[in-house]
Amino acid sequence: MIRCVREVQRVPYAWPSPPDAASARALGVGTCASKHAMLAEDLAAIGVVTLPLFVVGPLVPPIFRDDPSCIAGLPLREVHECLTALTEWAGPVRIDVTWDPPLVRRGFSGSLAWDGETDMALGVDTIDAGWAVPREALRAAKEALRARLYRPGERAVRDAMLSAISRKLIQLRVPS
Repeated sequence: MIRCVREVQRVPYAWPSPPDAASARALGVGTCASKHAMLAEDLAAIGVVTLPLFVVGPLVPPIFRDDPSCIAGLPLREVHECLTALTEWAGPVRIDVTWDPPLVRRGFSGSLAWDGETDMALGVDTIDAGWAVPREALRAAKEALRARLYRPGERAVRDAMLSAISRKLIQLRVPS
């Protein structure tokens, strides 16, 4: 299980990209949605049951909150996807592989030395509760939650901000 988690966590985060496992595998990059879809498939293949989990937190990661180009995104929240894995040895554990290791080393929230028994750090600072949703209705549930969170025009700002942040991440991955 730990090996599967580490392999998917190494996949670089990039937005936009489709929210499914097949696209993350084909492109070699993914979002929180596609990376966790891929991880769910990999864990299912070794007999670990997972459940999708949504949490809501600030759209702009802490490392960019003082960046003038991210001001428009500061008031917005993001519906973030991760997983709950149902383990026989530790009960349910939260898994979040959104940020790849170079980004976690640069200050993004993540767990690189995960032990398979504790909850991983979330990729967003949560400000709202979490929601478990059925895998079969995941996309519809996420869009319904977004519709509740975003006022008219905010979704376009969110999308533009995620594109800008994704471009910034490329530079952060370059060793200094």
